[in-house]
Amino acid sequence: MANSVEAPPMSVTLKAARILITIQVAFGLVGAGLFLALFFSSFLWQYLPGLAYVAGSTALLGWLLSRWNSRRVYLRWSFVAMQVVPVGADVVDMILYSTVDWRSVVVGNSLGWAVVVLLLLPSAGRWFDKPRELR
Repeated sequence: MANSVEAPPMSVTLKAARILITIQVAFGLVGAGLFLALFFSSFLWQYLPGLAYVAGSTALLGWLLSRWNSRRVYLRWSFVAMQVVPVGADVVDMILYSTVDWRSVVVGNSLGWAVVVLLLLPSAGRWFDKPRELR
C-alpha cells in the first residue's frame, strides 16, 4: 500500500479531555433530572428555561461526544465553544452582580477550563486534523 496514511494515536491529554467531557455529560443528566423534579414538584413555569438549557446543552455535548472518533476539525472547535460560552456567561454574570473573584472564575469553572486547555494543545490539533485519505 503506497498511499496508506497512518493515523496518529490518541494522546493521554485527549483521553483525559474525553473523560472530563463524559463527566460533564453525566452531571448534566443529573442536573436535568433535578430540574425536572423541581418543575414537577412546584409547576412553576420559571424553571422551564433552565431545564431547556441544561437538557439541550447536555444533549448537544453528548451528541458531539458520540462523534469523537470522526476526528473532524469542526468537532474540536465545537467542544471548545461548548466550554467557553457557559464559562463566559458565568463570568459576565459575576461581573454584573459584582460577585466576581478569582476563586469562582477558576475553581467554579474548572472542568470547562481544563477541557479548553486540553483541546488547545498541539496533540489535539494533530488528532482532530484527520487526513483526507482516512475520511
